[in-house]
Amino acid sequence: MVRGSRLWSHLVAALERGLPPSLLAASEARRRALLVSGTAWVIVIACVFTVPVLLATAEGLGRIVASAVNLTTLGLALMCIVLLRRRGVVVAAHWLTGLTFAGMLFVVAISGSLASPYWVLLVAIPFLAAQMAGRSAGQLWTVICLAGVATLWALDRFGVELPRFTDPGAHTTTTALYTAMAVLAVHVLSQLAEHARDDAIARAERAVDQLARADREIEEARILAEQAVAASAAKSAFMATMSHELRTPLNAVIGYAELLVEDAESSGLMTMREDLIKIVGASHHLCGLIEDILDLSRVEADKLDLRREEFVVQDIVRDVVLVLEPLARRRGNTLDVGLPEPPIGVCLDRGRVRQVLVNLVGNAIKFTSQGRIAVTLTLEDEGRAFVVSVEDTGIGISEVDLERIFDPFTQVDASPRRRYEGSGLGLSLCKRLAEMMGGALGVRSQLGRGSTFTLRLPVRAA
Repeated sequence: MVRGSRLWSHLVAALERGLPPSLLAASEARRRALLVSGTAWVIVIACVFTVPVLLATAEGLGRIVASAVNLTTLGLALMCIVLLRRRGVVVAAHWLTGLTFAGMLFVVAISGSLASPYWVLLVAIPFLAAQMAGRSAGQLWTVICLAGVATLWALDRFGVELPRFTDPGAHTTTTALYTAMAVLAVHVLSQLAEHARDDAIARAERAVDQLARADREIEEARILAEQAVAASAAKSAFMATMSHELRTPLNAVIGYAELLVEDAESSGLMTMREDLIKIVGASHHLCGLIEDILDLSRVEADKLDLRREEFVVQDIVRDVVLVLEPLARRRGNTLDVGLPEPPIGVCLDRGRVRQVLVNLVGNAIKFTSQGRIAVTLTLEDEGRAFVVSVEDTGIGISEVDLERIFDPFTQVDASPRRRYEGSGLGLSLCKRLAEMMGGALGVRSQLGRGSTFTLRLPVRAA
């Protein structure tokens, strides 16, 4: 049983080598293509083995005619293989069925019409057509076969004698041979059909297993996604709560520290005053970090409300540059500004626009030493959008790190001995704020050559 199965597997594999991949993709198309190809080769083999029989049972003109028909049938069967590759299964199936029908009808006609022992073989034609081309093809060729039998009957009833080229005395031998070949052909085709069907069932079962595994993976992914959403919500809620709780006592620390600075000044305690100023600066820095965390948690929870107010963009840019210029000078940087003359009036959240610009210009100053920072404002999209570019000649960013600099709590240098301090929240928050206002934040950079951050916002929020 195993050897027989392997034999049919090898036979099917040999037939598939001559078929285009498009006919092997679907199970039903593959089954029919294998039947057409297998039937064509069975006819070729039958024609080859029929030649000695024709030479032995026919004489004179009958031998010549029968041999010519046999060779023509062989060539037309090989033509079917070409049609199968180029025109598809249906055309090749009808071609092969028509060839088989014509050959059988010819053999019946030259061997005694309805008295011929071969006309019974016509019953295989509709079955062959239905298997290779479908139910409608089987019905069509049933009608054609009945019409052929009716034609032979009518010719016989009206006394029309067809030319007879076979020897009636050899009918027993030729009938046995043709019947044996027909039985073998039907057996081969039925085995091909069964093997193709079993293979289709096996493929379908594998597909069902794959779908089941995919469903399980999708369900697992859905559960993980729900858990991730829940964890993100819990994280955002925790961050919002803790940020609020930390900011309240910190504001008190800042207030008391500023009072102590004033007392130290009035008392002439200059050394203490310098230390207290450091405490105030560190407290303000910590308060800014807490504010960023609170903003990020609001953005992630979709609870950050944006205002709409009329203002001029040039005023915001000048204000940011004025505030950060001392810091740029301390690092030996020059801070250049390029602003257009006509005022650009916009309707956005003034505070959030300023927050984004402070972060971008502050980062440029922090990562640039003894260099140049240029802030440029331009109007684009026929006045419907404006762009603020912040270009520096600082350390730059590598291509690998460009993909992750906008991720929360991410820094290019995350080692404990990193040179530049920071929480990794600024760029992430800036990008999200820009997107919430209907804009975008992009970056171009080259390691060691500097970076250019581009903030693009609509003149009026949607």
